[in-house]
Amino acid sequence: MQPNKKYFFLITLILLSRLNSFGEIFNTSKCLDLLCAPQHIDQIKEDTRFEKLCSDSVFASNVAYVNSNCNASKLCNLYTELNGDKNDVSQCLSVIQHLDSLAHNIEWANSILSVQPQLSNVLQQLVDNGYSEYWDNTIYPRLKSHIDNYDLNQDLLNAANNSLNDFFLPDSLPDIQSKIFILDIKNAFNLSDESFCCTPLILDHEIEKQLRLSFMNIYIHENLHNLYLSPELMTKLRELDNDAFYRDKEDIAQRHGEGRNEAFIVAAEVYISNKLGLRDNQSVYDEFSQYVDGSLVLAPIIYVYLSDRNHNESYNDFLLRLFYKGILKTGIIEANYNNAMNTILSQSNK
Repeated sequence: MQPNKKYFFLITLILLSRLNSFGEIFNTSKCLDLLCAPQHIDQIKEDTRFEKLCSDSVFASNVAYVNSNCNASKLCNLYTELNGDKNDVSQCLSVIQHLDSLAHNIEWANSILSVQPQLSNVLQQLVDNGYSEYWDNTIYPRLKSHIDNYDLNQDLLNAANNSLNDFFLPDSLPDIQSKIFILDIKNAFNLSDESFCCTPLILDHEIEKQLRLSFMNIYIHENLHNLYLSPELMTKLRELDNDAFYRDKEDIAQRHGEGRNEAFIVAAEVYISNKLGLRDNQSVYDEFSQYVDGSLVLAPIIYVYLSDRNHNESYNDFLLRLFYKGILKTGIIEANYNNAMNTILSQSNK
């Protein structure tokens, strides 16, 4: 590479790396998009640089095998858990090539490990055929356009931050905000480090109106994952497995990749969103009845009692109090869930 071209190339890389974060709220990630690429191969093959590759029967077979045995959200979560760099494609490929040694002790990663050779081959071939340049020149500008054109209500964001700070009292909200990664995908999923990946469609106000969630709901939700939940609280939560109604609903939640402490977070998000006017009472009822098929049955119970949370009582201690007072207790979860939902429904009808 000639010196002047090399210098230009390095400057371009530096500028692109700086452009991958937008005020520490919106972020992009070349590596996470690469990991999602096998599930979006129909869109990728429309680009001429991948036509020959995608017509190759061995490559197509490997893509199909990968997609039938692991999904993008699990793959991105594994990469995050292994502390892979979000924008260094070379490191991403190296991590995938060495999954057998890096992730052999992660039980939930077995399905990914079973397709490691095919996955490594697919990602390597995508990169060899120009995926990095494709992302720089096609995907990134499209994502950046969505981000740049999103009219973020700064006053509402400030109000949300104030509400979060108040909710965390007497503890403090960590300085590091949860990152929202805008990826070239059609869905959304959490990452194990409490960041969040979602479609750029969430940055379209018209589409937001058609969904139960807005970006601000997501922002509040993900920051709430930083709440401290003690081992004592999690032990009390596990005791509810002896409640048949709770257990049945928990099984549904876990099939969706949710469950356990997620009800604590959903209850808090809905409570804060309602206070901020992001959700009316009907939206509150709809969220609890529809989110992951209405399986987070502790959430509405917690929600209706949140107004009784004591001043300077941490959320963790408030939840423990609900357990020790018998509000969250084996044998009465179904009755308390029905009472809570009826209370919320009556409020929505006013």
